[in-house]
Parts: sequence; structure tokens; C-alpha cells
Amino acid sequence: MAEYIEREDIFNKKVEVPLFGKMVEMVAVSEIERIPAANVRPVPEGGIGEMSDGYHTFNGLYYQRMILFAALVKAHKDRAWKSHRHEDGELCFGGGWFIVGIDTPEGSYTYHYEDKDWDRFDCQELLTAKHWDGHTEEDVTRLLSLPDVRPVVHGHWVRPKTINGRVKCFICSACGIGQVFRTDFCPNCGADMREATT
Repeated sequence: MAEYIEREDIFNKKVEVPLFGKMVEMVAVSEIERIPAANVRPVPEGGIGEMSDGYHTFNGLYYQRMILFAALVKAHKDRAWKSHRHEDGELCFGGGWFIVGIDTPEGSYTYHYEDKDWDRFDCQELLTAKHWDGHTEEDVTRLLSLPDVRPVVHGHWVRPKTINGRVKCFICSACGIGQVFRTDFCPNCGADMREATT
């Protein structure tokens, strides 16, 4: 967001103000005079990041977004990456920042963060970022296309009673469903059976 403009500044000179994501030159003073003084707020001492809607500040919301994205990265380590350099080899914003991305079935999605938050993102480090495919904030819905992540369930194959000296089947300790052959993963529930078999 551009620097916050106080009401008095608008009356004193012709200025550009942010409106629906674009910079618009304000020229009709008669229209500006209709803005109620209560709707124009001074920038807080802590800066624009401390502006609040009465519930959250910008800084608070950006922090929450970072933590949620870090959790998504951790859950999809095999699809996530980070780098201090953009794909052209240049340092992100001249240094002090890095880029984090997740490759989804619909394309990648990325954010930039300050170096102090590097360790929050548990994923592979690349020398340079992957190619930017032109995604914008409207493409955040790509993140919804990530496959479901289920917690790993461990189990083991249990031998049931034998009939005439032969094994009838092996039972999965996690779901109770049986099958003739032991496998590394239960074909019914997906439990990891590699740790032990009884």
C-alpha cells in the first residue's frame, strides 16, 4: 500500500491515492470534501503495518499468513522450495529477503519473506528460484489443488489362527482387514507396515 495520506494533505495539493489497487490522481476537491473526517486516520506511530480494522493489524495478518504458509510447506516438503535468489540469479529485492514456493497441480505459488524467517520454512534450498509462471494473488486458489496430506499410520501384519497348518490370511493391525500376502503398506488403509510383523 502507498503511504497513508491524511485528510489535510488531500486538501492542500493534488495527489495520487490508492483506489482499488491502482494509483488515481485526485483532482475533484468537491468530491474529496465528501469524505467524512472519521474515515481518514493518521498512520500509527509503529507505521502502516500497525493499522487495524479493530481486530487485526496488517503486521498481525502478515505474520499469520507466514505461519500458515510455513505449515503448508512443511506438509508438502516434496513440492516446496526456497531460495535467496530469483530465477535470474539476482538476490531477492537486493538482499535480506528470500522466496518460498510450492508446486501445485495448477502451477506454482510463491511468497517473499525476510531472512530472519528463513528457518521457519522446512523445505529444500535451491541456488535460484524456479521459473515464475506469472502467477498473481488471484492464483492463491492453486493452493487448494494440493493433494490431501494424511498422517502416517503405522501397523503390522498379524497372523491369525491357522487351518490345517496353513495361514488363512494376514490381518492389518490398523484397520483389521486381511489379505493373503504381506506388503509394505496395507492396501486397504495405507498403514506403513515396514516396522514390524508378528
